[in-house]
Amino acid sequence: MLSQWGCTDPQATNYDASATINDGSCIYSPTNYTLSLVYNLNDVLQENSGLIRVGNFLYTFNDSGSGAIIYELDTLGIVLRTITISGATNVDWEAITSNSTHVFIGDVGNNNGNRHDLCLYRFLKTDLHLDTIQAEKLPFYWSDQTQFTSLPNANNYDCEALVAETDSITLYSKNWVDLKTRRYRLPSFWIDTIAAQLMDSFAVDGLITDACVDTIMNRSYLLGYKNNGSNFYTSFVWCLWDYQDQHVFSGNRRRIEVGNVLNLAQTEGIALKSANNGYISSEKVTSVITIPAKLLQFDFSSFLESSASLPYIPQPSTFQLIHHEQLGYTELIINQPFTDFGLYDMLGKAITLASPSNRIITSMHGQAVLRIDDKTQLILLP
Repeated sequence: MLSQWGCTDPQATNYDASATINDGSCIYSPTNYTLSLVYNLNDVLQENSGLIRVGNFLYTFNDSGSGAIIYELDTLGIVLRTITISGATNVDWEAITSNSTHVFIGDVGNNNGNRHDLCLYRFLKTDLHLDTIQAEKLPFYWSDQTQFTSLPNANNYDCEALVAETDSITLYSKNWVDLKTRRYRLPSFWIDTIAAQLMDSFAVDGLITDACVDTIMNRSYLLGYKNNGSNFYTSFVWCLWDYQDQHVFSGNRRRIEVGNVLNLAQTEGIALKSANNGYISSEKVTSVITIPAKLLQFDFSSFLESSASLPYIPQPSTFQLIHHEQLGYTELIINQPFTDFGLYDMLGKAITLASPSNRIITSMHGQAVLRIDDKTQLILLP
């Protein structure tokens, strides 16, 4: 008998107490949260875009044409130092991230959608104490982009968010047209120019401006804003958790509204200080009224810590997925002794296109349930 799949988060409106496997179907009531002001930032940071925390310091920069410079701040928002990034040019810096060894700056801003010079700059995290840091340039392009017509603020190939993990970098697009975000993957280092591989997409209903990840709790956060008419922007954070592997859109997805342009300015950066709380930065707004750049903070513990989701995460040796993109099918290979096994869609229908010995071949995409003898688990077919 198959385990029961469904929504396993008690805070969701469709919580199913009998569910034992989270299927990513949780639905949440509209959620509002008020950010706390830490500090109105110095005008030197009026166009800050992107934020990371390393130890007891925050690091940010200004975007297009502002020089190859990052700024070190304390956690009260005071600028402590200016750091020059040698070997780099700020065409349109929009994101900064780090893993355990390196810092990456994303020269990925692409408001017109026609750039051919996208790149990341990489340098050692241990060099952050220096006043001048030598960076490596890592050029790339979008794997699915074929048209490069200039369409200012009317294209889907802008980008302002990236997240670095041990062996890979995830980029989230800023889609001006359909208000989705596409997720791309790069390795953590490469030579020459390579393609950022398209993974999947999610309808965020807004423009994603930054992202961060808690690798210990396996939670991702996407910061963005939406123009609700006459340039009146409202800001939000998508909390993504209880997903398998790095398929961040397959688990729980909760949108938290955090305010509007009048009290936040234009939100551009997000960084964690622990599992559920962190900082958000915004750039100065000069329009009918002037709103200074800000450093704000949040604590989303009440939205996440009560989740009872306990998914079964398979060990890497249990099975292997091999996706043959050109041929249009996926092989699922069982790597352990078994008596019987099966693959089912989310309605419980068996998927039996072919099942020789220890493998199943399927053209299905998305979530499915794998049964190995008396154990079942939710998997994601690419």
